[in-house]
Amino acid sequence: MFRYTSSRMGMFSTSRLPIRMEALRQTGSQSGQTVRVQRVHMKSPGFRWRPLVAYVVTAYVGIKIYERVVLDPLDRALEQEMKDMPAEDLEQEKALFIPFPGTTKQLRPKPYRGSDPEWKEFIKFSKDRSLQDKVRDELAQFVKGVAAKHPVLAMRCGKDLRLRRCWLDVDFPQFPPPDFERSGIEISDDAISWVTMPVDSVTVFKIRQVLWPSALVQSFWNFTKVLFVEDSKRVAGMLGIQTQNPQLQSIDQMLARQQQMIKTIPNKNGPGQLSPGTGDASKSIIKVPTPVPAGSQGQNSEGEELGVAQKAVVALQQRFFAPLLAFRSKLMQTWRPAPSYPPRGSILVSGMVELESSRAYLVFDVRAAWDPKEKAYDARSMQLKLRRFQFKQQGPGLM
Repeated sequence: MFRYTSSRMGMFSTSRLPIRMEALRQTGSQSGQTVRVQRVHMKSPGFRWRPLVAYVVTAYVGIKIYERVVLDPLDRALEQEMKDMPAEDLEQEKALFIPFPGTTKQLRPKPYRGSDPEWKEFIKFSKDRSLQDKVRDELAQFVKGVAAKHPVLAMRCGKDLRLRRCWLDVDFPQFPPPDFERSGIEISDDAISWVTMPVDSVTVFKIRQVLWPSALVQSFWNFTKVLFVEDSKRVAGMLGIQTQNPQLQSIDQMLARQQQMIKTIPNKNGPGQLSPGTGDASKSIIKVPTPVPAGSQGQNSEGEELGVAQKAVVALQQRFFAPLLAFRSKLMQTWRPAPSYPPRGSILVSGMVELESSRAYLVFDVRAAWDPKEKAYDARSMQLKLRRFQFKQQGPGLM
């Protein structure tokens, strides 16, 4: 590789010629020959339009021939088959819509105009006094039916409820309920596209309750707090830091007390005694272990197994009773059903309804929407709450 390298040329030559050409030039100059190096400029051929035009024309003619020969006969055969098919088979399936979280948007409602059919229905309703009285009476009767079917109210005040008075106002909303929309991917037989579709308000509020379960989180925090306090008191009592509550009993004491109460139930045989049938039934229901003779080993082993299981159940109940009670009470305080807006064009009826029974007075706050199209109240958006409950006769210990 060093045969073309000379002392004149050097290791690092500044010539722009290749090494072989530079070596020939220097060798020719040494031998007295004249070496001429000429530069050659290579010109690229210009763009040719004729081949491109030929390719485009050939592709177009081929596509047209394919449509005439192959696709057109298939389209005619498909149309003929579609004409003979029943209408039920021609119904297309609905496209699959996959909404994206965080894309739900509430649209700002526009006020009703005088030319809207909803506003014309408001004017017609305001002039019909008999219809207004009918709507008020229908709502009052509905509240009465709900109160009569409620088990707690029926137990405290009886089922003989009757309507006493009602204060119900009729309001015509200036704005319609707001609309909601959300975006997502729609997958159909034809294409996959990004679309924006309207969504019901009930669906929106239910999704919000699932994504933000505030009532469930507060109830679980209350459960954890009460459980931690109970365990802290128990550990402090075991270490002698805090004296145990004398009202708390051990599991063995609770079982012994239950067994003693069963034995002392009065019956027809006399106080403190049980008939054979009653005793067996009580033992079979409560499942309290009783001492058995040494000869019956099967009953003894079965009694020991039932005693261990009973102790475990009582221990779990005693440990989680207070935390579960706190969880349930907090959930009842904070849980609210998903709200819903009334239908467009609904008339709002709100106020108080007073009911009377032989033992008590009841006052309810009610808010409902009457739909003129359906000629009925919208059950989803109705709100009913007990405002006041009072017994007719009050005395010590009556409540």
